[in-house]
Amino acid sequence: MTVEYRHLVDEVRAADGDGMTLTGYAARFNSRSEDMGFREWIEPGAFTKTLRSRNDVKALVNHDTSMVIGSTRAGTLTLVEDEKGLVDTVALPETTYARDLSVVVGRGDVNAQSFGFSVVRDEWSKDYTERRLIEVRLHEVSIVTFPAYKATSATVRAIARLAHRTGQDAEALADAVVALESGAELTDDQASLLLESIDRSRAAKAEEQDPAPTIPATLQAKVLDLAAKAL
Repeated sequence: MTVEYRHLVDEVRAADGDGMTLTGYAARFNSRSEDMGFREWIEPGAFTKTLRSRNDVKALVNHDTSMVIGSTRAGTLTLVEDEKGLVDTVALPETTYARDLSVVVGRGDVNAQSFGFSVVRDEWSKDYTERRLIEVRLHEVSIVTFPAYKATSATVRAIARLAHRTGQDAEALADAVVALESGAELTDDQASLLLESIDRSRAAKAEEQDPAPTIPATLQAKVLDLAAKAL
């Protein structure tokens, strides 16, 4: 699944006297996001299934997998849904980077969290300007120095709209786009899917009065180049 990231500012603080336990909200329910090319909000209960699955969710510093500060499997990271959102509590390890983190959080220099997730179930508005996250799978939470939307959040809308309008599988299309953008070798199925998406979108534009699905120009160029190589 495509992993997306979102952040919240002013949502982490020290929970005890020595500063080695941090807590806050990793996500807030019913809170409309800033504009990412679309706006979205998370439905209450969106994390319920992923929390029940007992998958090992890690707590990291700046999404760096070499700087682990907690784990649900180890019991050093706890995640609980309440009426406001997803609450996380991290018992920091006795490491240099974790102690450094406790100091800068305690001083207020660092106050933001981010979480990585993949979508299980969502709903888009007809014009793809709004998205409702109904169920998500949580991969990790991070304390972050500079909160930012990572990966291809703006592209998510374009891929979702393209898949919807051309009757293709959004996840498969996203995998093909990621492979193309990364320079990885495409499978025959991925190459066919990308070529077919161009053909179907052109057909949709000819048949409908509504605007055709938005396809990034760089993607169109790469897909056309792929078609030329296939000849």
